[in-house]
Amino acid sequence: MLIVFLPAFNEKSALEKVVTSFHNEFSSQKLRIIVLNDGSTDGTARIASNLAKKFPMEILNHEENQGLGKTMIHGMEYIARTSNPEDIIITLDCDNTHDPIYVRKAIKKIEEGYDVVILSRYQRGGGEIGLSNLRSVLSKGAGLVLKLFFPISGVKEYSCGYRVFRASIISQAITSFGKDFVRLHKMGFAVTPEILIKMRMIGCKITEVPFILRYDRKASPSKNKPLKTILGYFALVWLYWGKKIQK
Repeated sequence: MLIVFLPAFNEKSALEKVVTSFHNEFSSQKLRIIVLNDGSTDGTARIASNLAKKFPMEILNHEENQGLGKTMIHGMEYIARTSNPEDIIITLDCDNTHDPIYVRKAIKKIEEGYDVVILSRYQRGGGEIGLSNLRSVLSKGAGLVLKLFFPISGVKEYSCGYRVFRASIISQAITSFGKDFVRLHKMGFAVTPEILIKMRMIGCKITEVPFILRYDRKASPSKNKPLKTILGYFALVWLYWGKKIQK
């Protein structure tokens, strides 16, 4: 089964598009769509409830906004409890910038034996449309810094959360790290590379396939606070650089 996890905070303009696109792309396969509404105030919860009447959706809720870090923790823990080891997990932003057409190549990599497949702007055939020059430079710079301290063979994309996981590896990571699965949940979008670093630490087989980020389709304002996230990246180096891989 494919399980799509969507962390959603004030995504009323994009949620239906994202859910519909994944449902249409994988209509011939068993699909679960899990939406965690992170205290939205714009009607996202109402839209999700209506969509759940038409699509194979489950809705989780934070009464108040807790941020991407806590949302990823709670979502991953829920998936670990409710998935089967052979399931395939897809995580992505709920803002209509990540097209599902690229996922099939990632699933093939899982079937070949990889544990984590990153949808990457930096692989041949990938790219980005609509991202400002500043955000593009910051993203590439962050990737270079993180690759320097946490090298993964063949991996260039550290900051994008569009990923495909073997469900069993999520359960393994949560069991290995417990409450420390995500330590920097208050440091903005640093949660995204932190999860990748944790997968590296337990010895996951990780690779990438290309995708094109469509930032021109983003309807909601960005929730990323660049300064907080950059500080989070420095904290990642402080916490995890040189830490031995756990088996």
